[in-house]
Amino acid sequence: MSAGRKRGSTTGATGPLLGGSVEDINSTIWLLGHDLKSPVSIIISAMEALVTLYEDDERMAEIMPLVRGSLAAANREHNMISDMLDLARFEIGQGQVNHSRLSITALLQETLGLEEYNLKSKQLRLTVEMPTDDPLETEVDSELFIRSVSAMVDNVLKFTVKDDRLTIRAGRLDGYIVVEFADTGRPISAGYETAILERAPQWTSRQAGSRTSVGMGLPFVRAVAEAHGGDFHCHSDAANGLTFMVLRLPVKEG
Repeated sequence: MSAGRKRGSTTGATGPLLGGSVEDINSTIWLLGHDLKSPVSIIISAMEALVTLYEDDERMAEIMPLVRGSLAAANREHNMISDMLDLARFEIGQGQVNHSRLSITALLQETLGLEEYNLKSKQLRLTVEMPTDDPLETEVDSELFIRSVSAMVDNVLKFTVKDDRLTIRAGRLDGYIVVEFADTGRPISAGYETAILERAPQWTSRQAGSRTSVGMGLPFVRAVAEAHGGDFHCHSDAANGLTFMVLRLPVKEG
């Protein structure tokens, strides 16, 4: 053992992992964002290239599901890293929301397109209900919204099994645009409806049989909703066996 690394010795900085000031935390987030996402981004680029090159090659038919599965997993990992770091930004008042007047209907369709492989692989019975005559326009950050919906999908995938039902609805209600997920997967145990949205240890909740967040996904969704002037909540209904995730964004004129 070298003299510089003796057992029991401490080296480097001490104190909070991300830093003790807003400036330190923000700098650490940018550093972690770059370093953690770079390897995953390389994997994503490689998998996307393989899909483009060999998707229609009959000789690769048996391999392509593995490639698509790897690509989907890499994208999920990339999102979880981004969600965790953006949640830290929102908590210190440094979160950035780039508003544009956009169609929630179109953004929701785009996100479900990105999640198509994951949903099909899980073999859920999926129903999507959106207005055909209303684009549901409001001021929204498209990237944050898409990642929020992906985090909701991720939670469904984690706590459902083959042939479970998932219904996704979007519409207007009381001055809000509402995106609702309802599924027949593992419920949120009574008393854990608030904890599932908190950035706090949730392992005890999962050991108790409750649905929890996946990574920092649901706390991130709540932070995004509140940054837009909206809200987000989750609950399970024992009477019908459904678990609901409800994201509400205020209707703002451009």
